[in-house]
Amino acid sequence: MKNFNLQFFAGNRSALIRNKIADYLEVDGKMELCGIGFTKLNESPGAQSDSTTYINEATSSSDIIGYDTQFPYGFDAIPSQKALYALWKDGRNHHIGDDAKHVYVRVELFNPIGMPSKEKAEFTARQFVVCNEVNDFTGEGGQKISASGTLKAVGDPVMGKFDTVSMVFTEGDFKGKYDVEDDEPVLPDNE
Repeated sequence: MKNFNLQFFAGNRSALIRNKIADYLEVDGKMELCGIGFTKLNESPGAQSDSTTYINEATSSSDIIGYDTQFPYGFDAIPSQKALYALWKDGRNHHIGDDAKHVYVRVELFNPIGMPSKEKAEFTARQFVVCNEVNDFTGEGGQKISASGTLKAVGDPVMGKFDTVSMVFTEGDFKGKYDVEDDEPVLPDNE
């Protein structure tokens, strides 16, 4: 029989804060942080389901059959910020097809792989190809110009890790601090 330390569940109640998820957009072959200027960059997995009621049942059975993942965003227009300016230009220049697609990486800074250092800081991450749907450019007289839109996933995400020092994504099945296997004991957080 396994011995679990239940203090981990009762004592560690810290919720994630938004700055513990980092977003990067590839611009001219380099990963650029989606940070300064962005007022929101959310994730909506958009699970798609299918329900069937069989002839011998009164209640339907459901299955998840796919996802329609979207990342709604909003930002203040700051041209010096390369990631947001790339998204801005998609709408301004009416980019379509491949011209409106980007490589986008969502990094879980709360879930390190090993101990981060000045030489290497790896975290669990997912890489997406997204198409950029720009919805609005707005701004009243004397106010900031803002933009809003949605990054829409093209196909499935690629699971992996991202090194925030080298700014490189690596595809693979990597385990972070909170990726506990079913047969591993849960230990208290000693931070």
